[in-house]
Amino acid sequence: MYRLICFLFPVFIQIFFGRACNGQHFGDYLQFGKNELEKENYNEAIKYFNNSIQQRPANFEGYFLRGIAKYSLDDYSGAELDFTTAGKFDPYNAEIYHYRAIARSEQYNFGGAFEDFNKAIEIDPKNSYFYLNRARNYLFLQKYDSVISDCNRALDLKYRKLNVYLMLGMAKAGLEKYEEAIADLNIAIQLDSLNPVAWIQRGSVYMDMHLYDTAIADFNQALSMDINNIDAIFSRALARMETADTAGALSDMDKVIGLSPYNSYAYYNRAIISIGLGDEKSAIADLTTVLTLNPENIAVYLYRGRLKSSAGDLKGAISDFDKALSIYPEFADAYYERSEVKKKLRDHWGAEEDLKMAYSINNFNFSDQDSLKLDEEMYLKRLLAFNDEFYNKASDGHKIQDQIIRIELKQLFSTVLFSNNLDSVKMYDTFNKENYPDRIIALQSAGSDINQSHENSQLKLINERIISEPENPLHYFDLGVLFAEVQNYNLAIENYSKAIQADKDFLLAWFERANIRYRLSVLFNHGTGGDYEIGTGFLKQDKKIDFDTTFPDQDYREALNDYNKVISLDPAFYFAWYNRGYIKCMMGDYWGAVSDLTRAIELEPAFSEAIFNKGLILIFLNLKTVGCADMSKAGELGIEDAYHVMKRYCNK
Repeated sequence: MYRLICFLFPVFIQIFFGRACNGQHFGDYLQFGKNELEKENYNEAIKYFNNSIQQRPANFEGYFLRGIAKYSLDDYSGAELDFTTAGKFDPYNAEIYHYRAIARSEQYNFGGAFEDFNKAIEIDPKNSYFYLNRARNYLFLQKYDSVISDCNRALDLKYRKLNVYLMLGMAKAGLEKYEEAIADLNIAIQLDSLNPVAWIQRGSVYMDMHLYDTAIADFNQALSMDINNIDAIFSRALARMETADTAGALSDMDKVIGLSPYNSYAYYNRAIISIGLGDEKSAIADLTTVLTLNPENIAVYLYRGRLKSSAGDLKGAISDFDKALSIYPEFADAYYERSEVKKKLRDHWGAEEDLKMAYSINNFNFSDQDSLKLDEEMYLKRLLAFNDEFYNKASDGHKIQDQIIRIELKQLFSTVLFSNNLDSVKMYDTFNKENYPDRIIALQSAGSDINQSHENSQLKLINERIISEPENPLHYFDLGVLFAEVQNYNLAIENYSKAIQADKDFLLAWFERANIRYRLSVLFNHGTGGDYEIGTGFLKQDKKIDFDTTFPDQDYREALNDYNKVISLDPAFYFAWYNRGYIKCMMGDYWGAVSDLTRAIELEPAFSEAIFNKGLILIFLNLKTVGCADMSKAGELGIEDAYHVMKRYCNK
């Protein structure tokens, strides 16, 4: 049912945006942004909309269209915020309420979503899309009569396209009116027989009717149109599980995971297959992957705990039940299962107490939630939800947030003499500041490319300057920067120290020495062995190492002391606060890191890397509301990785 929902909203965006683009424009930035939005270049679109908002901050359209771009990047909270701001400037625009309703529904805020749907319909009662997307929410909540009512209203408004019949079919199937559901899905197939979605949905209804072979035929028909359609492969796997075709089901589930490796629902079902085959070890491994992707799914902790108990890992089972109860203390099944394991451990008193708790919760049952408030019901749905991302990682057109990347902190900033990537360079204005050699300082995050021939020519030039002016600290500093860029870290430190000896208030020398001291600490403490050759003043990298950037047990006090000196010389130098925050995070001082990054952001509100790092640390600390808000801002400021983080950790 949920997969049907995913097909509805993009249809509306395409139709509405085609109309919006023909409207009146107030500036080039806005038009450029619309062009990028049409081409699905959402990050580029956001940049243009940012500029349009700066030009005309009281115009709704920049916020509204930026909200659409953010929604398309799965930044639902950021989209909602932009739609809310747009509504302040145009409070009678039904489309704004409609889009905010959709963004709210993606965050399980169905109460707020229905308020917005109703407001949009009140303003424009003849817009069929409003009814369709409200029906989409009713379908998720299994309010099937309301789904049918809204779909019929759309039909009355002459909307007779595939998606309305898809929803009617699924709603009627939910009411167990299977023949009527099949009739509606037949109409959908007649409207677009080459659309695999209609065949998949009809196959799903045949599954509900226990007509598994007929369902498999529909899924195969969908696959004849798109051999890598993950929905069809997954649905066929479920059908094959019902027909005892274990080998076929396992093959299909393996293919789903190969195409969509973040799909925790596939790992979960593969675990079920493994249990049926008696392979508890593989099942536990798959459930562990599920919990990596959905770390708050209490049902999976319960099932993994049961498997561990069956396999004799009683302490591991207790740990899983403890985790489930720490997330949801009213989880009666977890108390009951923990009671059984405690009996095996001869903790009879603890077993009896858990059994009492299980019964005192009134025989809690996941399927019986009629007495729960909507917010608690949605909370439970989120705890029990799977990350069922049915996209193909090998396809050319999936969104950037669906790509598989390594999520990590943005790196330290260092000064640069020149760069091959000017887009990555940031400037710091030193006007009216002491202890800086230049009016404008250029800095770049670690990992920039090196122009070796240019470095060698500069090295020769600076050495000549040192011979002619041996007391000038700037020459030693420049030499240190060059050695740092070619990873001759010991010589870099030596020259920064010479610059400091010549001028104890040479701020950038302290700053760069701190950077290099940190990097050397990482190299020495990471156990690189023969990967690095350390000789007389030289550090030669034999091969590139993909460093793990978390070393909470290491000592970086020398680097911290240098950063402290920098901040004492210029408390407004936000790059020093940023770098010191990074180091503190590596040492495990997470709140110290948040404090330093917050100060960097106060000094430079558009410091996107600082906002990203702060958000990532807060998410790590399980403060997702504020952490995800920071991620949204970082994405708005151009950090693409923010959308990967939100996809994985903010939209569960």
